[in-house]
Amino acid sequence: MPGITAVESPPAPDVLDEVLETICFTDDYAREDFLLADELVVAATGYEQYPVDVFETDDCTIVLEGHLYGTDDVEAAVTEAASYVREGQTEQLSSWLAERDAEFLLTVADRETGSLWALNDAFGRLPTYRATIGDTTVVTRELKAVRKLARTLDDGLEPNRLALGQQLLFGYPLGTRSLYEGVEHLPPGSLLEVETGEITSLHEFRFDSHANADRSVRANALRLRDRFVEACENRASVGDETIVSLSGGLDSRAVIAGYNRVDCQLYAATSARADGGNTAEVNVARQVADALNVPWSSYIADRTEHHQSFLLEATQGMNNLGMSIGLDFAEQVAERHENAVFVTGDGGDKAIPDLTPSREVTTTDDLVEALLDGQQLFTPEEVADIVDVTVEDLVGSVHERVASYPETTLEAKHVHFLVRERGVNWLNHGEDRTRHYLWSTTPFYALPFFEEAMACPPEQKRGNDLYREFLSGLSPTVVGIDYVDFGAPIDSLEFRIKQYGYNWLTNHPKLKSRVTSLLKQNGNGTDERPVHALAEAVRTSSELDQYFSEEAINRVAWSGGAHTSQHRYVLYTAIAALTNDEIEAA
Repeated sequence: MPGITAVESPPAPDVLDEVLETICFTDDYAREDFLLADELVVAATGYEQYPVDVFETDDCTIVLEGHLYGTDDVEAAVTEAASYVREGQTEQLSSWLAERDAEFLLTVADRETGSLWALNDAFGRLPTYRATIGDTTVVTRELKAVRKLARTLDDGLEPNRLALGQQLLFGYPLGTRSLYEGVEHLPPGSLLEVETGEITSLHEFRFDSHANADRSVRANALRLRDRFVEACENRASVGDETIVSLSGGLDSRAVIAGYNRVDCQLYAATSARADGGNTAEVNVARQVADALNVPWSSYIADRTEHHQSFLLEATQGMNNLGMSIGLDFAEQVAERHENAVFVTGDGGDKAIPDLTPSREVTTTDDLVEALLDGQQLFTPEEVADIVDVTVEDLVGSVHERVASYPETTLEAKHVHFLVRERGVNWLNHGEDRTRHYLWSTTPFYALPFFEEAMACPPEQKRGNDLYREFLSGLSPTVVGIDYVDFGAPIDSLEFRIKQYGYNWLTNHPKLKSRVTSLLKQNGNGTDERPVHALAEAVRTSSELDQYFSEEAINRVAWSGGAHTSQHRYVLYTAIAALTNDEIEAA
């Protein structure tokens, strides 16, 4: 991704130059140095429009990547934050962060002492890595920079086998793990003192209380609408144009309805698959845009070899290659709207639906079983066959993770898992890939809106009651258009019947998996490319057996309907990343 790379005790200048050069991914990228000293370097790589700003005070250099939305005087705000950082005023810094609707990474470098700190927003919206290699510590938005530095210093990074197992289990590692030993994510809402490695948590969500339970569904929906429109207005102010990535679902529909209520140059764009697999979704998106009188365009996108190779190089395995279709889409949009803000519906599936377990959980074992049934890709037993990790260690890591959450109820810990792990560790990474071409954001992760939404009780969220009222408050017109996943509007009897059936299937995960596999109309299930890629990996990779079982890979590759394209893409991505990128993209 574009963005900041900060290095404490940097290597020789020629080595550092080589590392930073390798993350200038296209001809549009350039390197900019903000602080260049013997003991500390702060730089950024990216294209001209990417938001990185530097602010100098008498004592320090402050670099801001991203945006503080709705902030009139950004320099005053970041200078205030920097003073809290340098003076160790944690409570004041925590309050400062809690007041921000923001997506950012902030580095504060004390020029006199050489001390360096990194601060991020409450959701960790800009995935950031930290690692120490020899005497050098690096904090960077670019995982490739860490791996390149390690190779250059002859200190190759070994895979984190438990994180690899978690990636196959869920599609993403848990907590702060990455696929590589010694390389960790900066946790959301935290302050890192780079020299000591000390991390201070400044903002932690708790989902076991609901302050809005005393209000009606309608009253809560109207409050959410107002917060949401404010978030849209704040985000619209940072670009010349706003492009909403419009699908056939509810979340992007809410986004375009919210933006349609503010003064901005608004467009809608929909990714149409080259194989025609999402025709129904494209048609629904067109209907929504037409109903709101918003100019709409479709873009034919595919998982091209170029975009898969680029995604592998840029994310180093933290983004599954099946998602490369999103890069093709984003690149095409950027060619037509180079100074636009690209807006998605990410976070809508976290803020407004009921995220509590669909069945009763009375023990932590019950909770872990519910999470596995609802979220797993490969089963723990399959993962243990594929890579060198035991079922006990893998399941135990999920136990350990949910035990670390601050909530007192198991139901709230279930919510926390979906927000913190699936939301931060998977969906944030997915949205971040778009930032190779355009700044990407979503109003659902505006902190004032999100906290208001999570304060609404689960009872109001069930059956999409709260969502229905929220969407009606934004635009009654779009409520009556089909929700493509169910083929019916969300205010219809047909939708309620289908939703009841879907919820019943949720409590029968094996049957649900089989039914959804049979009913998929989006083309994913018939993509043979990952099958061929896995077979080629087994045939050509000299390093494969260091990390994976060839027999298990062949089993996944040729299992037919027993595994989906998503399974195969996730496995192939891990293989391609960990075998030093020697395997060409599918």
